[in-house]
Amino acid sequence: MHRRRKSDPAWPFGFCDFQKTSQHRLVQSHLFSQLTQTKKLKIISTSILLAASAAAHPVAFEAAYQLMFGTAGDVQNFELYRSYSAQAAWGIHAMRFEGAEDEVFTGLQHNWLLKRWNLPSAQANVYAGLGAGLAGEVGNGSSPAGIGFFRADYETRRVYTAFDAKLVESADVSRGVFSAAVGIAPYKADFDQLNTWLILQVEHVTGMEENLDIVPKVRFFKGPYFLELGSTLRGQPVANFMIHF
Repeated sequence: MHRRRKSDPAWPFGFCDFQKTSQHRLVQSHLFSQLTQTKKLKIISTSILLAASAAAHPVAFEAAYQLMFGTAGDVQNFELYRSYSAQAAWGIHAMRFEGAEDEVFTGLQHNWLLKRWNLPSAQANVYAGLGAGLAGEVGNGSSPAGIGFFRADYETRRVYTAFDAKLVESADVSRGVFSAAVGIAPYKADFDQLNTWLILQVEHVTGMEENLDIVPKVRFFKGPYFLELGSTLRGQPVANFMIHF
């Protein structure tokens, strides 16, 4: 801005160059708008990536299907859900507990996303679910049963933590599966690239002969596909697969 001389015409808005100031304000407004949009896109893309990378989320995006199955120690699991909104899903849940007498639960389940925190570089979720079906020892009939679960997780693109609890109750079967996991990603990758996680999980199953397992495993995901491979310290294989479609 140049020094005003006495011969210069009077400025109608005080001692400032209104035209230059307006141009500066337009540039600042444009830059601020671009920064805001970039920040929003970063939050959205990070949230999508984190939502996809977390394990076996029981609620996905609206109209999506989630197929999950696998084995961990003495427990096998199968789940198929349809999310009819971004906060709720329903479907089929089946579990098998191997022991002196194998036990099976099969039923319908409804899941809710109770709360989600979308942060600039992290995401946290709280889920719950209730279901009903039949449970019993294999070959000895079954009786009405209920199932409930709770899940909480927190994840950045480099750190992952989760806690899960499932309870199955009937006249013949009473099982609880509790697990806590922590993981790290050795590198950052985009959603359409291969993502890798190194995870250590501790799992406790009530009523089992060997009811506590420590499970080191490796998780891979790319796009809607998710695969976990590992082993308990007792040498039992762990494999879990998930797909959203």
